[in-house]
Amino acid sequence: MTNFEQLISDQFCAFDANYLSQQATFEAQLAPLQEKLIAIQKTGSSMAASDQQMIECKWFLSYTADWKTLAGKLAAFEKSLDNPDQDWASQQVAIDGSWGPCYDQWFLKVDAMIDAVNTLADEGQAPKYPFLFLAPIATPQKMVAWLESQKTSHIFADGLDRRDALGAVTATLSQMCFKSEIRDYFQTHVKGFNLSDDYIAAYKKWLDDWQDGQSGYWGGWFATASDGVLKSPDLSLTFHNISYQHGKVDLWGEIFATTLAIRDQAYPFGWKHNDDFNNHNNYDVTKIFDLGWSHVDDASQKAASDDIGLVLDWCLTKSMTPDGGFIDDPTFYNSVGAAYYYGVSFLDQAGYFATAKPFWTDKPFADGPALCCKIQKKIKSEGLDDAEAKAALEKLVDACGNCT
Repeated sequence: MTNFEQLISDQFCAFDANYLSQQATFEAQLAPLQEKLIAIQKTGSSMAASDQQMIECKWFLSYTADWKTLAGKLAAFEKSLDNPDQDWASQQVAIDGSWGPCYDQWFLKVDAMIDAVNTLADEGQAPKYPFLFLAPIATPQKMVAWLESQKTSHIFADGLDRRDALGAVTATLSQMCFKSEIRDYFQTHVKGFNLSDDYIAAYKKWLDDWQDGQSGYWGGWFATASDGVLKSPDLSLTFHNISYQHGKVDLWGEIFATTLAIRDQAYPFGWKHNDDFNNHNNYDVTKIFDLGWSHVDDASQKAASDDIGLVLDWCLTKSMTPDGGFIDDPTFYNSVGAAYYYGVSFLDQAGYFATAKPFWTDKPFADGPALCCKIQKKIKSEGLDDAEAKAALEKLVDACGNCT
């Protein structure tokens, strides 16, 4: 199996001989700024502008070798931390209907939009402005052309890994096309974008063609100077394509085999981050297994059950504090709330809070409801009120009621 993490690093080094040292230098500059942002957010300020600048800095650091632009972005991020009044940055932009005014990268605005649309749909509110910023994918032909332009990276030639942009836009399109409440919202409330049946069919066809017949996975493709184009098995991209299609995909045997085979590889081509498990990825693989459970044989189910048990033990003993908190990892999560959201999501998906038998094991977990209440109380005591912390709290309340 190709080590895509090493392949990508080698390709960046081919583009820029000083890539590794430059990346390490800028990573050292970004880390304390992110820690400062998190500390300010814990005081109750959303810091929406700084948050967007931080996310874009992390993208430049991980997916490009554009050090000049990154240096400017870091300087702007640092300066933004001096102003706590940033709620304006979470609002829709009048001129083009986008969200994320501090993003320069278009795909990050798309990502911010789908988060906002999910919130608006829950609240039953229409957006204020037409979605003119979606012009690059506004027709089936433009959408397919844009996706094709991002599917294959030529890092050794241009110093750009297109994987994150491809993942953000396909995750958004999958919600728009397959998530019924979001599809209905677009077709009823959104102006400046026509989510027609033809558009949905064109996207579905492109998505099906993108799935790799050998691994069953979806992922970015990487052009190489000597081995042609290599197709990566990307856990995150695969999860989104399976989840938003509610498991209605082909090649389940291949999907299970690949998911099990990449357990000890580095994200996004495996489950691990910094050589350890991660609740975000634990959630993704557990939901993949759940959605495909009835489509595979007993041996595949047994192997998957063993691995779910392994990451559940890790979650309970390594990722949590005794008082019901989740340990943040700023190298992976963009906020403390995200660490809680994915920890709760994994435990909920694994059936840990439920009184009924989970899909992957033969009995419920007796201490699950008590832990559910403990996590609730911890979130409230920490005063976490960002969107992801609130979503985590909602999941907990749904699982075990409102604990006082």
